[in-house]
Amino acid sequence: MDIVFVIALTFCVESASTAFNVEKKNGWWRNMLFVSALAVGQGLMYWLGSLLGSTFMHTVERFSEVIVIALCSVIAFRMILDTLKIKSGKNLFLIDDLKHLVFLAIALGFNALIAGLMASEPFLPLFGKITPLYVIAASLCWGIIGISTKFSPIKLIINSFINVMAALAVLASGVVAIV
Repeated sequence: MDIVFVIALTFCVESASTAFNVEKKNGWWRNMLFVSALAVGQGLMYWLGSLLGSTFMHTVERFSEVIVIALCSVIAFRMILDTLKIKSGKNLFLIDDLKHLVFLAIALGFNALIAGLMASEPFLPLFGKITPLYVIAASLCWGIIGISTKFSPIKLIINSFINVMAALAVLASGVVAIV
C-alpha cells in the first residue's frame, strides 16, 4: 500500500506538466528539465517534511492514528480542490523563467511536505529514509507521461478523474495504515 500512496501523492506532477508541451518552442529536453525540477522538488519537500516532523511529532505519538487520518484527509482534500482547477483548465502552468519553475515546484510539494510530517515510525513511515527517492522516481514517471501525451480537453477530464482516484487512494492508505 506504500507504493500506492507514493504514486497517488505524486500525480500532481503529471497534471502540472500537462501544459509543458503546449508551446512549440519548448523542446523535449527542456520539458524533461522542467519535469526533473518538479520531481526533485517533490522529493525535497517530502524530505523537509520528514525533518520537520521528526522535531515535534514524537510529542503526539499517542494520537498517531488520528493524526495519520487527519493529515491524509488534508492531502486528499487539497487534491480534490486541485481536481476542480484541472477540469476548468486553471491548473495549466506555462513556465517562462526559473522563478516560475521554483514557485511551481514549491506549490506542488505542499502535499509531499504534509506527507513527510508523518514519516516517522508510529505514523506512516512508508519506505523509511529512502522514501524521497521513491517520490522522485514516481514524480519523474508521472511527469514523463504528462509531457508525452498530447494536450486536449479529454486529457483534462482524464486528469481530473485520476486526481480524484489518487485522492481516494491517499485517504485509503491512511485508513489501512492505522488498521
